[in-house]
Amino acid sequence: MSQKTLLTFGVCIFLSGIGVAQRIKWENFNNRANWRANRLEIQAGFCATQFTGDLGGGSGKGIDYSMKDMDKEALGKGAQVAFKFRFNRYLATKSEFSYFQIKGSDAFSENAKRRARNLSFESYNFEFSQRLEFIFLAQEFNGKFYNLTSRARHKGSNFQLYTFGGMGFATFNPKANYNGTLIELRPLKTEGQTTPYGKATVIMPLGFGMRLGLTKHIRIGFEATCFKTFTDYMDDVSTFYPETGTLPDPAAVYLSNPSLEPEQFLPGSRRGDLNQKDTYYRLSASLIFNLKNR
Repeated sequence: MSQKTLLTFGVCIFLSGIGVAQRIKWENFNNRANWRANRLEIQAGFCATQFTGDLGGGSGKGIDYSMKDMDKEALGKGAQVAFKFRFNRYLATKSEFSYFQIKGSDAFSENAKRRARNLSFESYNFEFSQRLEFIFLAQEFNGKFYNLTSRARHKGSNFQLYTFGGMGFATFNPKANYNGTLIELRPLKTEGQTTPYGKATVIMPLGFGMRLGLTKHIRIGFEATCFKTFTDYMDDVSTFYPETGTLPDPAAVYLSNPSLEPEQFLPGSRRGDLNQKDTYYRLSASLIFNLKNR
């Protein structure tokens, strides 16, 4: 899946929702008379992830929050479960727990110098977030009918478009390959730190989504989310190469600087971009189950 495909899929989540909405008669659109029928919901699903940090990227200079620096080879995966409570016609809160993979490698980059740097990582992470949703478009004319496939039932369909933001935390544990084995990078202190960096970071999820009715009690949902973090070490790369002799462990020495052209990456030279925190992205699909008895 290329970055163009990821972008297209995210845009389609939004545009396809608009397309469905346009098929519903205007006098029934945004009718929220039955919003209470969807107050309590649980959901479970899968996701694809992309990470933008200090590794990989396009041919030019790295651009913050740019899809240009996403690498199709670095596509990760994950799963999530969530509970949603809708307390207002327009507002809902959702608690979400996720387990997901992120990864990156200079080998995927189109930039010759980054490829020569030859750093890489992967990490399996846990995440929890609390979000506030603003449901800005909704068709809830009849909460007991959800089928969108029948023209005769458009008046009774259930359809939502929404945006959301929130706060949470995510763990991270970057690893890299050393002699055929994945080695944890944090305890190696690959940049010569006196103490290892933390194991978790605060996150801020921001995104948009769409829900479509399948049956009386089940819907399918799609979301595109950007997660802003407050660490620069999800990929173990942030500051400078350590001075010679700083790292006593042979694995740490190699994984700190596995460069294919060592003369370009000398001790004390820049290893990462300490001025920019890491970001990751997620496209998800979930089944949503209504818990309210009707």
